[in-house]
Amino acid sequence: MTLAFYNDKLQSLRPNKSSGRASPHKICMMFAVMDLIEQGYICDNRIHYDETLKRRFSWHFVRLKQGNDTDSPFLPFYHLKTSGFWHLNVSPDNRASFDALKSPSKSPSDANMRKLVNFAYLDDALFEYLKSPNTAPILRNALTANLDTLEVQYGRWAKSIGKSEKTINNYVGALKNSIPNWLNEAGLTKQSLLSIGSYVEYENVVSKTYEVREFVEKDKRGKGMYSAAIRSYRDFLSDITQADVQHDIDEIILDKNIPDTQKTVMVNTRIGQGRYREELISHWQGCAVTKFQNYSFLIASHIKPWANSDNQERLDPFNGLLLLANIDKAFDLGYISFNERGHILISEYLEECQTLGIHKDMNILLVKQHQDYLAYHRENKFRR
Repeated sequence: MTLAFYNDKLQSLRPNKSSGRASPHKICMMFAVMDLIEQGYICDNRIHYDETLKRRFSWHFVRLKQGNDTDSPFLPFYHLKTSGFWHLNVSPDNRASFDALKSPSKSPSDANMRKLVNFAYLDDALFEYLKSPNTAPILRNALTANLDTLEVQYGRWAKSIGKSEKTINNYVGALKNSIPNWLNEAGLTKQSLLSIGSYVEYENVVSKTYEVREFVEKDKRGKGMYSAAIRSYRDFLSDITQADVQHDIDEIILDKNIPDTQKTVMVNTRIGQGRYREELISHWQGCAVTKFQNYSFLIASHIKPWANSDNQERLDPFNGLLLLANIDKAFDLGYISFNERGHILISEYLEECQTLGIHKDMNILLVKQHQDYLAYHRENKFRR
């Protein structure tokens, strides 16, 4: 089958919409599989229902879930078989029990996926496309067509990092109408910036914006609101496409000075998995701030950003926090930090911190090895 065939297939996964909106489960499972193929964890066409797959599914699910969505990776692992390109290998001894899952009185569960299914596998042609750095990004972008519009996703994302409805509406108006109108009048483009799902394409478009006189004048009068809108949507695209993560992984793989054995460790560290994550779990014993202990919901985050750290700092567990996704995002974007005693610092730019469950009485328990990293974060990342 051709690339165009699988592009269409992934654009029309038909996620469950019984709640009136697209359920993210199938998309999150495919994103997880794509990640693990890129990282070399899945190196042949066998997708095992194991903790690594479930953890990566949960990582995407935390970002895309809404309302009453439940973190249930066994559901897409089973139901993706209706796509036509996802297949389940079941031994003859388990076939009768597996077939019984179709009956109204039975349903797939975590236990029976582990017990009854040997592994899942993709069409061979699709697996080859996902292994190729030239075609995998095309198929990754195709998956996002199953979710809500980019405008809706962006609004939900902005709200999740504490932006007020007023600010979100201002940003959406700027990205959808004002800035495209100025670009159109300058003969550059007339498309809504909220219609761009590619991080690279977006960067190419907005790089021209700062050369448009009307934009520069209106942005100055608006005290930087239009520039802030551009940066905000850039952060959103970076988040959903993991553009910065993939760039860092490519640099690791291509760096001839890093031994091959260390490359695997560093790649896993960059995506918050492997030994580094386990070391953070061992140290923090839950979310560093809230003590929440369901590790499927916790993200291994660097204090001093990966891009600004040397290889030793990147692997240092004292350069890491284990955080719930909402707190991790606020910390990563510089809306919160911590002082020398571990008390939380909340930026004045975090408009609705209560929405995120963030309040001024929060703190973390620090040791001296954390101090230099947090000092860097306060001085270079925290938004004052």
